[in-house]
Formats: sequence, structure tokens, C-alpha cells
Amino acid sequence: MADVARVARVSRSTVSYALSGVRPIAPETRERILKAMSDLGYTPNLLAQGLAGKRTGILSLIFPVGEQGMNTTEFEYVQGAAEQARVDGYHLLLWPMDPDDLGEMQRIVAQGLVDGILLMEVRSFDERIPVLLETGVPFVTIGRPADAAGLTFVDADFEAMGELAVSHLASLGHTEIGLVTHSRESLDTGYGPMVRSWDAVAAAASRHGITARLFPTASSFAGGREVFGQILEGSPETTGLVMINEAATAGLLGAAAAHGWRVPESLSIVAINTSAGSAERFMPALTTASAEPSVMGREAAQFLARRLRSEGAEALQWLAEPVLTLRGSTAVARATQP
Repeated sequence: MADVARVARVSRSTVSYALSGVRPIAPETRERILKAMSDLGYTPNLLAQGLAGKRTGILSLIFPVGEQGMNTTEFEYVQGAAEQARVDGYHLLLWPMDPDDLGEMQRIVAQGLVDGILLMEVRSFDERIPVLLETGVPFVTIGRPADAAGLTFVDADFEAMGELAVSHLASLGHTEIGLVTHSRESLDTGYGPMVRSWDAVAAAASRHGITARLFPTASSFAGGREVFGQILEGSPETTGLVMINEAATAGLLGAAAAHGWRVPESLSIVAINTSAGSAERFMPALTTASAEPSVMGREAAQFLARRLRSEGAEALQWLAEPVLTLRGSTAVARATQP
């Protein structure tokens, strides 16, 4: 750092301020410092800065990947957040942590290695949130608990998504529909997207005077095959599905084709909370009722940067409005069994 200061013709403290962001530095001075760093091949030791109580420039995105890994839509949340973090002068560290491992999260915060946290896969009653509130580390959730008062969050408007999906199917004459979610365990533990999706679809179906059934299944290809078997055996009158399980969708489509069910002639599908990039990977491409995940990721990272800059003390909250995008997976309800 002393060498950088000498080459840039500034004091060592000015170099420190330029790296930490603690004090504003004139743009031309910052440019000289950056050029000197480049010429000398100097890279600041972020861990040492963290241990010294300074800004590290690292944000952590806590995402419990689990056995099913990360699907395309989830990756787009992360990608959007990482891009915005770079714009705001931060690096984003993905931390695949079990939501029940509160001790690990406390250790991350206590070591001072991150400036702030983005928290994903939020449950209706999420024990991680009071832990983070107690530590005082700035954080933003992508998703929200049942009681979000005073929290800063970005979330999809699941009530609006459910209405868009169900009203579209109802307009095509579907009166027997189902919602395919992640596992029953995800519902029982209060995983927000699953709980909100079922509440939204059930309420919308009631408003439209049609029947909606819940089909939880594993987030896997095998889970999709299994849930189609359940529909075939127990609810063959089903003509439309709302899907919020990307991993199971491929398995369900394959099983349907193997039994002579064609999409959309025999079975219409609307995917919710699913990105365009994911929807277009399927055959046929899926009709979606969804907000744009990458935009939501960017907004969450921007909210966190604003908190770190102490730009207002109020909680920033945004529900992303979904859009219905028609593709090839929905059609008029069949009149008879396939």
C-alpha cells in the first residue's frame, strides 16, 4: 500500500480510503490510485481488511442448494444479484448453507468477512431472520416471511401469479386443475413460495368456480414421473396444471408422453415463478405467469447496497408484478379422456 501511495503521489491513508470507501475520493485521485495498483500488480487483502474491521467489499448470498441443486430460474436470481453487486462495487459470494444451520451463519457474521447478506429460500417463519437481526449485519431477503414488518425484501407477487395462471386456464375451459409444488416437507416447513403458491391458486380457483388439487412431489425427474402417476390414477379428469417445480416438470412431460397424453391437447401447463430462459428449454415451451428473476436479484442487491450506504432507515420492500406469457403449453380443455 505504501508503494501504491508513492507511485500515485498520495498519502497511504488516501489509498486506504479509496479501497475501503470510508471517505469520498476525487475521481482523478481514484484513477491515479487504480493505475498505480495495476502497474504494481497490487491486490488488497480483503480478509485482512475484514479482520481489521474495515469494509471487505464482499456480500454473501445464502442459498440452501439441497440435493436438487440450483435450477435455471434460481441461477438467474443469483446472476442478477451478482451483476448489480459489481455495479455497486461489491463481490458476491454464494454460500450454499442449510437453513437450519444457524450456527454456521452466526460464524460467518462474527468473523466479519462479509459486509452484508442476501437471504434466499425464505420460510414463512424463518429462524435465520431473528438471528441476523440480533447480529446487526445488514441483510435483504429474496422472498419474505409471514410477518415482514420492518424487513427489507424483494419477492414475487404470488397472489397475482396464481390469479394469472388460474384465470388463463379457466378462460380455456379448464374446470379440473392441479398445482404441482416441491415436496410435502417444503410445505410443512413453511417454504414461502410453495405455501404462497398453493394459497394463491386455491383462492383463485374458488373465485373462478373451478376445482384445484395440490400435488406435492420431489424436485427431480423421478418426482415428475411419480406425480403424473398420481394424477393418472387418482385424478385423470385433470386437464390443466400450474407448475412451480422445474425439476419435476421434465419428468412429468416425459411420463405424460409415454402414456399418450399430449401437451397441450391432453394437458395444459402454466409454470409460475419460472424464467423465460427456463420455460423455453422445454418442449413445448411453457406458458408462464412470472416476474423476471434476474431483475428481482438485481433489485435485492441494490437494496442491500443502499442499506450499506445508509441511504434512509426505512425498510425497502418490493413485490414484483408478474406477466402472463403465452407459449405452446396451453390450449382449450379436452372434452374427453385422452
